[in-house]
Amino acid sequence: MSGSNYITNSSLYFRVFTEEQCREIHSATLEVLERVGVEIKYPRAIELMKKAGAYVDGTRVKIPPALVENCIRSAPSRVVLCDREGVRRIFLENNNSYFGPGPTVNYTLDPFTGERRLVEIADTRRASLVMDALPNIDYQMDFGTARDVKTEAADVYMFEAMLNNSTKPIVHWGFNAENYKAMLDMAVEIAGSLQDLQNYPFLCFYSEPISPLTHDIDALEKTMFLAEHMLPCINTPAPLAGATAPATLAGTIVIANAECLSSLVVHQLTREGAPYIMGGVTTILDMATTQISYAAPEFNLLSAGMTNMAQFYRIPMFSTAGCSDSKCVDQQMGIDIATNCLMAALSGANLIHDVGFIESGISTSLLQMVIADEVIGQVKQIVKGIEVKSETLAVDLIEKVGPGGHYLTEEHTFENFKKHWWFPTIFNRRRYDFWTAEGKPDLADLAREKLKTIVEGHKPKPLEQKLKEKISKIVRSL
Repeated sequence: MSGSNYITNSSLYFRVFTEEQCREIHSATLEVLERVGVEIKYPRAIELMKKAGAYVDGTRVKIPPALVENCIRSAPSRVVLCDREGVRRIFLENNNSYFGPGPTVNYTLDPFTGERRLVEIADTRRASLVMDALPNIDYQMDFGTARDVKTEAADVYMFEAMLNNSTKPIVHWGFNAENYKAMLDMAVEIAGSLQDLQNYPFLCFYSEPISPLTHDIDALEKTMFLAEHMLPCINTPAPLAGATAPATLAGTIVIANAECLSSLVVHQLTREGAPYIMGGVTTILDMATTQISYAAPEFNLLSAGMTNMAQFYRIPMFSTAGCSDSKCVDQQMGIDIATNCLMAALSGANLIHDVGFIESGISTSLLQMVIADEVIGQVKQIVKGIEVKSETLAVDLIEKVGPGGHYLTEEHTFENFKKHWWFPTIFNRRRYDFWTAEGKPDLADLAREKLKTIVEGHKPKPLEQKLKEKISKIVRSL
């Protein structure tokens, strides 16, 4: 019953692709990169790839398979993110899954007034505080681009807001390499030195290609900047099946995969062994509405398929879930987020973002995030599986209680129910008469009350005043 390699619980996971299908997709991707190539809009990156053996014709770069596979092998299979204090919190490897919000949208749905409006920096601060408090939100993102700060430095202002309102790891973006440099300087002030930041990174930045098969100068500058500084880099393509990628899901994955791997080539040629994370917000263009879908079944399949490819390469995966096409907190939203959070975790995606997105990724909702936090708690419990060992099999206890007995007063029950069971904070399991006596609150009511308690009462660990002043000075210098 026991042994040094005995596995006590087998977690639940599923695969969209078999190993053989992954090899087929990989082969098709190599064919596209060698025959079609990609557009590279940055002369420095073109020269780097040319020296490594790529064929260059103007801005079109065709990449030989051997070069692609060398860069896959040189990318680390494990990336660790720390919190602001330097404590290692997120281990991007194997099937470990971590959930967080999303960035860069224009609108937010106010949780207390119901107004749909442009995002302001106060929203960024409030969202960061809420992320700090929610137990199943593992990292923070800006949750919408603030419109009431200096436009060309909005990314830096929001980075400051997140640094000041939560200790959780930060996944962020930047308009350009200059702003990346400013945010790096801010992070170094907190970490103590660049080497300390590299050893204990509490931030991770991402860049995006332009589908299909195009990398612009800003994205490449940012990718190379992160590689040069040995900081985690995410590349997250967003091809739309039927619009910027083939209507077939496998064809869309080939496009997304080719964009990821061509970015990886630039990244690893810049600095071999630099930490890299594959990504993808891959979905369909709904031909009936001409809108993208953040909750279609194809969205879930494409996300899981890209995760399978990242696993095939042994590279961490940045995926998408906790989002909805619904315009408000309603039944559709609940179904959407429950489905895609479970699918993302069961596929083994590592860094899962866009929790709290509604309206197909056009708006954010803090109320939705609070509900999604509860859903994610359930999902994590399901994925954890059932622990099987002598203590949990409880044969001696079963013998002691015997037929017709009960376990309510047994010490074993008190020792184990909190350890092995999940308990909701806003999902209602109480009796009907209790619910009626409380005024028949629905899920949105309970989530709003929890959110109000967090906003009014949660106190995140503050930055030292000297550090706040130093990072503020960097922000105001832009």
